[in-house]
Amino acid sequence: MARKFYLLFDRIRTIMMVSVSAFTIILCFIQIILRYFTFLSMRPFAWGDEVLRLSAIWVIFLGLSVGIREGAHFTVDLFLNKIKSEKARQGVDTVIDVLVMGVLALLAYKGFSYTFTNTMSSLQNIQISMAWFYASIPVGCLFGIIEYLYKISFGKDYKTRMLAKR
Repeated sequence: MARKFYLLFDRIRTIMMVSVSAFTIILCFIQIILRYFTFLSMRPFAWGDEVLRLSAIWVIFLGLSVGIREGAHFTVDLFLNKIKSEKARQGVDTVIDVLVMGVLALLAYKGFSYTFTNTMSSLQNIQISMAWFYASIPVGCLFGIIEYLYKISFGKDYKTRMLAKR
């Protein structure tokens, strides 16, 4: 059951990241073409730069959980490396993971409240609610919490077990 949920979660996250990334790349390409090839008698979309910046934020927050899964985030492990006992090291790693989950939970809570308070405000150049963009904060943090729950529950190598072909 945990594996099926993780596979579904990973598929949804991947589809979201690929979709937002593809949209961002296509919009950026169109903006460049319209900006530098003015003989087309078209100007860049006024809303393009704004949407590009905010779409990049979605990709960053969605990528947060992938970084957790891959162990790609920057860490300072000077003191952790001095712990000789493997069991003690795992305990300290778990405590750190729980603390990071707490920070992510706080960010998710604040992100939800900020998203809901900005439902009526819209982007400057297009009528899209700012809430759609602020929602990247709680969604990304919740995805990160899910990754940490799997890491704590199934160990550091949970990725290989969860994503393994059967």
